[in-house]
Amino acid sequence: MVHSFEHIQDEIAAMLSIPDDELTCEQRGMMDDYLNEIASQEAEKVDGFAQFIKLQTALMEACKEESQRLANKARTAGNRIAWLKNKYLAIMQNNGLKKVSGHVYALSVRASEAVAVTENQEELGRLAETEPLYFARVESIKSDKKAIKEAIKGGHAIPGCELVTNFSLNIR
Repeated sequence: MVHSFEHIQDEIAAMLSIPDDELTCEQRGMMDDYLNEIASQEAEKVDGFAQFIKLQTALMEACKEESQRLANKARTAGNRIAWLKNKYLAIMQNNGLKKVSGHVYALSVRASEAVAVTENQEELGRLAETEPLYFARVESIKSDKKAIKEAIKGGHAIPGCELVTNFSLNIR
């Protein structure tokens, strides 16, 4: 009969709680046989548990490695996509094209405004000494590009910042 790990532990503790001087030779022999049988079952339980943990650990490590491998593949694919889109964008701009159409997809050049912080972002932090922190977030000095963009469009000059036009390739 196979018992649970806890049951086996309880039985061994109960058997060992009987004083040696109260046992006959026959009882001692029976107890030894019983303890050996229970110890064998206990060893099987321990081995089964340890083997399960080892297998789950190996599975976890394999999943981590596969996750890292897939993340690297995704990063490579993303870099390849960015390179290809920039290459096609440059070709379209060099040829003065705004839109080209295929049978299924259309590619178009889209312009968007963005803030380029050309100088050290700590300059924005120094602005805080003379003006409120409109153009920086306080976590660690990071430029608030949205606020800077609105300010520049409103006619304010922000040291180290300028509006630039970015182009991206749109695929539909």
